[in-house]
Amino acid sequence: MKEHATAVAELTGKFAGPFGLSEYGRIIGLHHDDGKYTQAFQERLDGGKIKYEHSSASAYLLAKKGIILRDPVYMMLAHIVAGHHSGLPDTGSMNSSENDSTFFAKYIRREKMPYDFGDYESELGVIPEHSPLPQKFANNYSLQFLGRMLFSALVDADFLDTEKFMSNGAVKRNSGDDIRTLKQKFNAYMKKEFSCVSGPLDQKRAEILSACRSAAQGERGIYRLTVPTGGGKTLSSLAFALEHATKYNLRRIIYVIPYINIISQTVDKFSEILGADNVLAHYSTAEYPLPEGEERSPAELAAENWDRPVVVTTNVQFFESLHSCRTSRCRKLHNIVNSVLIFDEAQMLPVGYLHSCMRAIEELAKNYGCTAVLCTATQPSLDGLLSSGVREICPDVPGLYDFFRRVTYKVIGEHSDKDIAQMINSCKSALCVVNSRRGARSIYGLIKGEGTYHLSTYMTPSSIAKKLEEIRDRLKENLPCIVVSTSLVEAGVDLDFPYVFREEAGLDSIIQAGGRCNREGKRDVADSVVTVFRRNEKNPRFDAVRAITSRICEDFDDIASPEAIRKYFKELYYINPSDTTDKLDSKAIIPMLEKGSFMYRSVDEKYKLIDKEQRQVLIPNENNAKLCDMIRKNIRNLYIMRQAMRDCVSLYEDEFREIAKTGVLTDCGDIAILEDPECYDENIGLIVKDTGDALFA
Repeated sequence: MKEHATAVAELTGKFAGPFGLSEYGRIIGLHHDDGKYTQAFQERLDGGKIKYEHSSASAYLLAKKGIILRDPVYMMLAHIVAGHHSGLPDTGSMNSSENDSTFFAKYIRREKMPYDFGDYESELGVIPEHSPLPQKFANNYSLQFLGRMLFSALVDADFLDTEKFMSNGAVKRNSGDDIRTLKQKFNAYMKKEFSCVSGPLDQKRAEILSACRSAAQGERGIYRLTVPTGGGKTLSSLAFALEHATKYNLRRIIYVIPYINIISQTVDKFSEILGADNVLAHYSTAEYPLPEGEERSPAELAAENWDRPVVVTTNVQFFESLHSCRTSRCRKLHNIVNSVLIFDEAQMLPVGYLHSCMRAIEELAKNYGCTAVLCTATQPSLDGLLSSGVREICPDVPGLYDFFRRVTYKVIGEHSDKDIAQMINSCKSALCVVNSRRGARSIYGLIKGEGTYHLSTYMTPSSIAKKLEEIRDRLKENLPCIVVSTSLVEAGVDLDFPYVFREEAGLDSIIQAGGRCNREGKRDVADSVVTVFRRNEKNPRFDAVRAITSRICEDFDDIASPEAIRKYFKELYYINPSDTTDKLDSKAIIPMLEKGSFMYRSVDEKYKLIDKEQRQVLIPNENNAKLCDMIRKNIRNLYIMRQAMRDCVSLYEDEFREIAKTGVLTDCGDIAILEDPECYDENIGLIVKDTGDALFA
């Protein structure tokens, strides 16, 4: 036990060092298992049936010291140790029932135990006095955030030392190349691919790239990269990150994107440039036990604690982890410290969680050595949510909008699906984007002819990728091509149509769709039309943004101008003083984080960026029979599930129940398998009865 405690103390101290609290890390690392130095634990090891929580007993010693000294640091450390197996608890109170899961319930249970554990002192020494808490962590929000970061350091250290012991020190991890090497690879790629800059569009993209490299020499903090669609912001933001990380010796780059379905193409591009061993994709929230006799691959091991120089993840994975109480999700958090954080399509952060997202970004920038870049074609007005200044990377944003203005927007009001289908049919090639999956099917069903495509998340990612490849080929060959899609084409999908039709939605979504029209600027602006229409479909979740968009359309001739975008987001984020709730913090997360006591578990339970739970349905095909068989046999690991996700459709719970009633699914717990091939069509995806809830991509 002493050897383990000493090793964990050393590792936890090392992991807490980058944010200046290696001493605190060593304390919790050395004393996280003090509760094992008791007769009760030894009886448990000898097969006794006594119920004994060694982590709670370990935390008891720290809490006792904290109560006697009235010291919040010891109380924070006690919460961390108490949760290092079961997760961070809420504080509760001394009036808590001993059957509760709160910290004080654990404390009360330990008070009633007759067992003494003084033996730990002879092995490990008494719990030492700690140095003063740095003033920057002294407020309630920062203290709870620090607790989660120290918890991450302890959990990762404990896992790593246990992993080393269980494998006799033979675990094969691969942390990838250093940032300087990645910068060299990136520069070599850019020199090879873009050595010849021809034409004004390439020249403008080169100017944006140069601006990013120059801005990267600035101080650490929060930056804004506002680049219209087609300006090459993905590679330009990566250039900023590599330059900035090299200058400040930062450890990694974390690229945060809104949609799961665009992770693969981002990872593929970064892997092509930087090497696959340097890029980690992480979006799954599930944990999978290892089948007997198998070892985890280096990629699987890296996904547990983000031990790679470049990580690509989702808003859900990133922000929910920062507000989690669970060991599995918090383990990686200490590896966010001293990173460059790139938030792609920042306007897609959920409005109801905007306060907590911005507060977390600011905390990482102020106290954990991070630099954040908020990039988008339609920059939301986030300055009011940040107490520190935000620096714009591109020096002439209005000039960029003038240069990249490639389309004409035409607002036509409400029309039937039949009317819209007739308008689309009059075009040789066009893209139509609607707000719901059922809307996409309705309009698609009214359009006839060769080269007509439907895209929505009723289709699997592999089906979508296949269709997108066909669509790109037809567009390249100038063949007729009509696509009816949900919003999945609006982020990270490079398509170029002469005409785009967009159902009325948020202004940012309309502009994103417009970015798929005349993308390369080869046609006249007047001839490249984005038609905005309204469908007669009840959709309460869009009512507020549609109302704001309607007002913007009335007030501005150019609805994609920076002025129109600013007004849209100002209205979207406006909070009426008479409102009893904060619409930018719809679950009242911030008050819980600023409370004097810790509310880790309660925050975890409420912090769900996707409100409605979704279930995964695996669609069998000729290439995944073995995979389906393993899942039926309850064989899981990260690789198996990642492969499965390529052939899965996400369903809301009520949709899942509806299709399950027909008996065509085999429910395998965290995933179901479709057993009737007639229920999946390669053109429209899974055939689901309309429940009225299939609103999004």
